[in-house]
Amino acid sequence: MIKVLIVDDEPKLREGLRTFIDWGAYGYEVVDTAANGNEALEKYQQYLPDLVVADIRMPGMDGLQLIEKLRTQDPNLHILILSGYADFSYAKKAMTHRADGYLLKPVDEDELKDYLWKIKLTIDEERASEQWKHVTTEWNREALIQSVLTGEDEEDSTPLCERAHEVGISGKVFQILLLAPQMEGDTDAHINALIRKTLVRQFEETGRGWVFAIHSKFGALLKEPLLSVELTGIYRELAAELADLGIRYSVAIGEKVGCMTEIRESYRTACDLVRRHFFLDQGTILTPDSLSAGTDPVAGSGIGAVSGRGTGSDANSGASPSMSAGPELSTDELGEQLFYAVDIGNRDAVKSLLHQLGEAYKGEGAMENEIKNRYVELLTTIFSKALKQSPELQNRSKEFSDGYSKIQKAYSILELNGQAEQLLQQIMNQLGEDGKHREVKIMLDLIHRNYSENLKLETLSGIFNYNSAYLGKLFKNTTGEYFNTYLDKVRIEKAKHYLEEGLKVYQVAEKVGYTNVDYFHSKFRKYVGTSPSAYRKQMNHA
Repeated sequence: MIKVLIVDDEPKLREGLRTFIDWGAYGYEVVDTAANGNEALEKYQQYLPDLVVADIRMPGMDGLQLIEKLRTQDPNLHILILSGYADFSYAKKAMTHRADGYLLKPVDEDELKDYLWKIKLTIDEERASEQWKHVTTEWNREALIQSVLTGEDEEDSTPLCERAHEVGISGKVFQILLLAPQMEGDTDAHINALIRKTLVRQFEETGRGWVFAIHSKFGALLKEPLLSVELTGIYRELAAELADLGIRYSVAIGEKVGCMTEIRESYRTACDLVRRHFFLDQGTILTPDSLSAGTDPVAGSGIGAVSGRGTGSDANSGASPSMSAGPELSTDELGEQLFYAVDIGNRDAVKSLLHQLGEAYKGEGAMENEIKNRYVELLTTIFSKALKQSPELQNRSKEFSDGYSKIQKAYSILELNGQAEQLLQQIMNQLGEDGKHREVKIMLDLIHRNYSENLKLETLSGIFNYNSAYLGKLFKNTTGEYFNTYLDKVRIEKAKHYLEEGLKVYQVAEKVGYTNVDYFHSKFRKYVGTSPSAYRKQMNHA
């Protein structure tokens, strides 16, 4: 609608003119009226009308003075003059100020309509021309940005700063922001339009930069680099606006550069970041620091280093010892510990171990699809083990199959870990309190599988978040043996088998976890009643 402001010192004329015709039928809207020139100037600032209909004679500031002042604020404003017969020569003088026409009082309805049609046609043409000029400028500006980013601008002999100025690009420091959507199949024009609209609202309409599209991505050439404290907030605003699109995407910024000729370097960095989104994306804007820092480390390095919950009622009795990080574990060892963490319901350890697995796979040079496949394989193994303890899990096989599909579609390793954590959480919930003293069962399994390691009750207590005295008592009550005694007996039984195979005594001692051969001799004699060498001879003769 074309906005109209009516200015006349006579109240009846003002209101009569407002209701004289159906303004809306001709594409107009009377936004307000004013009783004099000063009031008209105030209301002009308030409404910014497209057309002012003003009486030529008013007390104080007359119509001619009002027109002069309005022209300084808007040279393209449309004006209709109202005058009586006695003021006709004065009205003609007002026409030199480019008034669109004048109307004699009393106003003739047909004459007013003719003026309104003519003015509307003129305004429509002006708006179309302005829109075309704006669109052309936008096209030229985007084309210039694209040509600089792709290197095609090097063929143009006109200085870049001059071309940038022509399309409204100015600034002393620039930075490229890139939003890369991931869409299956053909590009969706509707989604693309909404993404572009979101970026325009976020950066162009706020005067922070200029939006462009390039190689199935969307970006903004920022004339003021983003501050680190802004990154999270801007990412959340973008995420909120794009939430209903049902797509995944990464947002990255390149480094700050000092002139337009260097924005290609900022663009290349942003492209490199989104290309590595699977490993780097942590649910915020990716920055050049991400390339050197990778992902943020998660505290802890295995279930021995993470304090989780116990399943017994006395889980918090006494303080757990502070665990130090052990040697770096292999992916197989991490997978094994992940199962134990699930078995005892240690959610913090599950989260930590999943992170470590992702980092370990990445450190081995595994690519995205291989990592996803290895996750699915590991989770399938854990599910099979848990199924033996809780057959009811079989009823949830479909849920896990769907979960594996989600893992294969994960956009980032952060999302992958989140999907895996949800599946393991379901297993933990199902296992619940199945089996009395499940901690002891796991300890027995650990002893039989890792008897050659330096197993200590104090270390295992950190896994279960029990103090060592309570865990030792629980073990003794369940097995009838003290932890160290049970461990020694397992080791000696294993040692007997190695001796029967003909291994030397010092080799056997090392294989079953005794670093001191004399200590091994004493333990063997204690539980077998003879020395290791005598036992071997006895078995050979037998």
